Amino acid sequence: MVKLSLSVFSLLTAATLVAAVPTPNEIFKRDVTCRDDLGPGALANVNEAVECINYLASLGGQACVATVSGQSFCRRGQTQITGLSRLGGGQNAISSCNDVARGAGQILDRCTRGDGTVRGANEAWGNGNLLVDIRRVP
Repeated sequence: MVKLSLSVFSLLTAATLVAAVPTPNEIFKRDVTCRDDLGPGALANVNEAVECINYLASLGGQACVATVSGQSFCRRGQTQITGLSRLGGGQNAISSCNDVARGAGQILDRCTRGDGTVRGANEAWGNGNLLVDIRRVP
């Protein structure tokens, strides 16, 4: 009987420790910036942004490589999803295209406006060195 009680206590202790471990969501705080300061001319079309996000997600684990000066990952109509490297010395930042899509999806979740437009920036999922930007381009 003592062995059974000790085993149950050990299991409960282990379960408590596992529950206390932070999830990736808690470790990587997301700081989406909606960039409302840029005015209506910078606002992208939500439907075009969704098309780009779906395209990037379909690429899965393929590398999306961002440069310091910015790299277009997708353009539909007048909407573009761009990646910018935050690494110094001209180094490129790399994430899977799926993680870029997840970061862009968070921009949609936080920054979509009632008039069907969106503008914002966020990190690629799990990679603070790659900034994902949704913008309107001419």
